[in-house]
Amino acid sequence: MKKKVLAALAALSLVSSVGFASPLTDYSAGKTAIDLNLRSSDVKDNEYSLGKKSNLDWGVTTGLGNKLAIQYNGYNAKSKDTVYTSNAYETNRMNCELKIQEFNVLYKLDRNVSVYTGLVTLKASSLENDNVGGVDIPYPYSSNTKKKMQFGLVGSTKIADKTSAYASVGVASDYTNWKIGVSQEIAPNLELNVDYRRLQAKKMTFDNGGGGDEITVKGIGYGITYKF
Repeated sequence: MKKKVLAALAALSLVSSVGFASPLTDYSAGKTAIDLNLRSSDVKDNEYSLGKKSNLDWGVTTGLGNKLAIQYNGYNAKSKDTVYTSNAYETNRMNCELKIQEFNVLYKLDRNVSVYTGLVTLKASSLENDNVGGVDIPYPYSSNTKKKMQFGLVGSTKIADKTSAYASVGVASDYTNWKIGVSQEIAPNLELNVDYRRLQAKKMTFDNGGGGDEITVKGIGYGITYKF
């Protein structure tokens, strides 16, 4: 895990070494960026790799002035139904969902990098369907809700006239979230984005008595950013 975080930090250092271009760079009061991304997420719950399904990520960042901004991010990663065991008498299907909300305060260090801190809320759910003798028996599970303080960095640089590369990394207890991507301006205040994100939440305890689940979500996202 430490190697993955260090790799994300290295990527962040690379893209922020020239200048700060995207995401939102103007923290003047009222300046705002809205992000929407459709992400094909590969969800893994402990040893079960549950396959990819498209889900929506979204976020809003608003400047407060004095190099400060506030931010809300929402992630809703859900796997497809996946058969993980099968024999002549029983077929088991499983899916897993990880819902994440972030409330962050950002501070612009310089034109290259911003730092942030905030509250991240994590909640997971799982549904297992056992088909025994032609009867489908559902077993829904839900995790406890975890609230954690996180700390992170975000930066970006222009790599062409209307193209920017960007990266971010956030870390909390038993939680990491990093992303690297490229944005292309297609109209005034409107950008297309493609990025790769990896989230990992550890020690998620479920109401079926299971505990210590490690849920990993990773995948490529495509979206838009509107700034005004």
